[in-house]
Amino acid sequence: MAEQEKEFAGRIALITGGGGGTIGGPTALAFARAGADIVICDFHERRLNEWADKIRGETGQRVLAFHLDIIDRDKVDVMIETAERELGPVDILVCNACENILGKIVDYDPAAWDRTIGVSLSANFYLARKVLPKMVEQKLGAIVNIGSIAGWVGDPNPDRGEPTYSVAKAGLFSLTRNIAAECGPSGVRANAVAPGLIWSNFVAKYEPEMRKFKDNTPLRKYGESKDIVEAILFLASEYRAGFITGETINVSGGYYMRP
Repeated sequence: MAEQEKEFAGRIALITGGGGGTIGGPTALAFARAGADIVICDFHERRLNEWADKIRGETGQRVLAFHLDIIDRDKVDVMIETAERELGPVDILVCNACENILGKIVDYDPAAWDRTIGVSLSANFYLARKVLPKMVEQKLGAIVNIGSIAGWVGDPNPDRGEPTYSVAKAGLFSLTRNIAAECGPSGVRANAVAPGLIWSNFVAKYEPEMRKFKDNTPLRKYGESKDIVEAILFLASEYRAGFITGETINVSGGYYMRP
């Protein structure tokens, strides 16, 4: 394992939603511990800066933090340009930022639809488009998109409705395969992770309602942050996953089992 301890040394990892306490922040910290320099962005400025300070303090790695709305393409452009100038080309991209506005299709607000698709799908296309040219040029790059088993389930939230989120995640799986097929000849890989029910502040808030999903999970427990973080690092690793591309790893404790 010694050769893997700093397996991301010299790499530049961009994690969107990098201020999140369940996936984004812990993922950025894990990459930094493994030697990568870090770029994180988030809509929530306070928690973004807290994670940036934590990562710098614990690892000594270089960290750039950008407070932005991921659908603001002008600010995304500035983020990529600044990262390339100060750190170098991004060669690991983790698209984690998302938004989920619940509701039933029959009376769903079109503005909420556009917002959710913009944050949870279109922004990921735009980020990939921005970083892929340099990845292709240097023949090295890994993209990990954070999906959800909602992208496979017809009605993931029958009580409240979750149509836009599930559509966005299904589209993200397809985007992942398209990137993998197009950019694979240049040594660039693209994969996705599909979390099931992962313990978070949101799940804690609605735990009585969420318990039925846990009870229908074969492993009879909630997933943990580390379950997703480890899947992300695995897929980003040339050492461990260098012959894997176009795939989605299902991390749901068996709640959804693909044929």
